[in-house]
Amino acid sequence: MPYWMKLPFASLLLFAASLHAEPLQKVFSDWQITCNNINSCVVRNFPGDNGLVMTFSRSAGSNDRPLLRIDYGNRYTGELQGAPLKDNLLLDGQRLKPDLKHWDVQPHHLATAHAISIDEFLAQVMDADNIQLLYRPNATISLHGLKAALLLMDDIQGRVNGMSAWVKRGNRAAMDVPPEPAIPEVEPPLRAPTPLTRDETTGLIDFGTWRVNTDECSLDPQRREVSVAPLSDDKALLLVSCEMGAYNVIDLAFEVSRSEPYVAKGLTLTLPFVPPDRGDKQLELINAEYDANSGELLTFSKGRGLGDCGTATRWQYNGRQFVLAEYAQESTCDAWHGSDDWPTLWTSKTEPVAPTGTVEMTP
Repeated sequence: MPYWMKLPFASLLLFAASLHAEPLQKVFSDWQITCNNINSCVVRNFPGDNGLVMTFSRSAGSNDRPLLRIDYGNRYTGELQGAPLKDNLLLDGQRLKPDLKHWDVQPHHLATAHAISIDEFLAQVMDADNIQLLYRPNATISLHGLKAALLLMDDIQGRVNGMSAWVKRGNRAAMDVPPEPAIPEVEPPLRAPTPLTRDETTGLIDFGTWRVNTDECSLDPQRREVSVAPLSDDKALLLVSCEMGAYNVIDLAFEVSRSEPYVAKGLTLTLPFVPPDRGDKQLELINAEYDANSGELLTFSKGRGLGDCGTATRWQYNGRQFVLAEYAQESTCDAWHGSDDWPTLWTSKTEPVAPTGTVEMTP
């Protein structure tokens, strides 16, 4: 019988609660760890703007799909010049020569999903101070915080004192770990809504521009934008730009009847968890985009104009409300990766919808 099934009753209750894992993003010295709602975790060093980053990722359960990669250069820097990584890495000033038999070796990218190769590499570097690029001394990976981050990953995935642990290894069988939590399923509407007619669009935009309650908006009415799109055959989504910063626009959202007399109800986005560095589950609609064909609502909050940090979310309309489908966050602004590569704190399984519908916009 697996170890995790032999736990006392109180522990089993805690394990049952973990079937919907609490996401986290945390920093240990020079390393950041992010784990999502199915206990899939990613750990990387920072800052990445020196061009050199090492990343570990691993899923929960026995089918853990581990991955270790070292990258020199990214989408912001482009391909950097210099000799191949495999011959030019230093570990505390001495040549680092990992066994690359089971690695994908490219000039500026090294990666392996081979469990034994990852274990061997960690044995080499875990207690060292840094990894440095020989021909570019400021391209350095600090190893301070790596062990603490990986230990937390082991703990979250139930690997501590087991053979599959990366840090605190024991004699428990590698397969003897809690299963991966169930991934939530998000159901879209049975079909896409009927597109708005020209008259419906004109009437709703007029309503959103002049009559919907936007008393709390700081943005001058002359600068506000109103967009409308079908939610269902009898309801529409109305977005009104409310506040504007250097690179973020905050919208108010309303569910409005598609025909007169218009009845508007304010919409709020409620997360199923409290994000790091936040005190509640309410999410503002920032840089919102809605696709009526799929019923998906996207938000994208930039931490700065470069777009290398912030929060990106995807919500699915299910015919009654918007349900969170995906939440990604990068708290470290270090020009390493864009929103399409940010670590996820929430993921789900979503079925597609047949594409129909339109969106109209006016200033």
